[in-house]
Amino acid sequence: MEVTRSYVVRIYRQDPAALTGLVESVETGETFAFRSVAELCERLASPPALRRPSLSNSDDKEQGS
Repeated sequence: MEVTRSYVVRIYRQDPAALTGLVESVETGETFAFRSVAELCERLASPPALRRPSLSNSDDKEQGS
């Protein structure tokens, strides 16, 4: 039996060249950044244990936060 997962998807920028936002798991509270439609689909399709670390953490380091 497959478990239903729930997400909140926040889209911050959408234009022909870029789609940027965050996916938040309602169950765990984990957030994952995405920068394309393909990456958004990957985040939603993969089980939580197999996901790559959030891009937002590396973005913070690059900006000196």
